[in-house]
Amino acid sequence: MRAWLPSQVYRDEADAASVIAFLASQHENPADPKAGPYVLGVQLRSTGELVGHVGLSPLGEAVEVGFAIKSSCQRKGIATEAVREMCRWASDVFSLEAILGVTAAHNVASQRVLLRAGFARQKEETMRFQGVEQSVIFFAFSGQR
Repeated sequence: MRAWLPSQVYRDEADAASVIAFLASQHENPADPKAGPYVLGVQLRSTGELVGHVGLSPLGEAVEVGFAIKSSCQRKGIATEAVREMCRWASDVFSLEAILGVTAAHNVASQRVLLRAGFARQKEETMRFQGVEQSVIFFAFSGQR
């Protein structure tokens, strides 16, 4: 988490609890990922264990997908399935015209997740991302795959 999503590493349990309370408040009717974050937990089917999250947030005129899965559950297709199903569902429910994925250029694992989930690479540019000026790659959800 510190390497790829430093903005989602919290200083203590109270800080994390305040973020969770805020995210939960964004699910009020009518929720709208074009106006604020819409984040869901990711559970293992077999045990119900919470192993990560997938969510949508406003990004300019579009919506961006974000995701994280705990280290011990990575490389098992969990992120790919969560991202694909969230984007398919949200495209219909929220009538989204565009869902983007944005990764650091050197975050190859997240790029693979996006590609397997039905995203297509769009462009690379330098921008402030996760608090650092860096090269990032934009992907767009096509729903294919």
